[in-house]
Amino acid sequence: MTGTRTEAEARVDALLLEPLAGLKRGKDGAGKRLSPEAHGKMLARLRSWLTYLDDQHLAGLRDHIAAMAVKDEWPSEAHIRRVAMTMSPAPSEASPYPRSMMTSVLGFRAMAEGWAFEMYQEVKRHGPPPFVEGGWKEKQLREEAAENQRQLLIARENVAAGIATGVQIAFLNHWNKDMAEIRAMQDEKRREGQAA
Repeated sequence: MTGTRTEAEARVDALLLEPLAGLKRGKDGAGKRLSPEAHGKMLARLRSWLTYLDDQHLAGLRDHIAAMAVKDEWPSEAHIRRVAMTMSPAPSEASPYPRSMMTSVLGFRAMAEGWAFEMYQEVKRHGPPPFVEGGWKEKQLREEAAENQRQLLIARENVAAGIATGVQIAFLNHWNKDMAEIRAMQDEKRREGQAA
């Protein structure tokens, strides 16, 4: 979004937080109501983090929270973040989660085994909590990777032959861009490890 940070946070206030000001404080993981201080900190974190959403997504998120508010209380911060990232994945600079996952042991393994692109899409789209290593999500991502590799091969052949479609070119560009980001993150992590 364009404009200053203050303007962006004011948009979040106007389109999301102020219309929902009548909701009661939510509960923590143990089912205890958040203190006014903890609730205020949660809203401050959301105000700062949600600035990447456009007006339409903020309005949609507001409507979702209002519809999902059990007993007229705020849902958890994690729920709100997941819904926001489903609407529009956070740019990597807005969330450290994709970087942390792609530079984890699992991220390096995904790169070595050929499903890093699919893992990166998943963590950008859905964010925390991470999927269980070796669980159903990893299997699904491996299957997606196999199909994507087939599509990449076809796209590359069609580009070389001068008959690639716009969709094939866009997919190839997207794949190359994201793989370059993953390699850069992992290279930086390796350099940090060597410096330590």
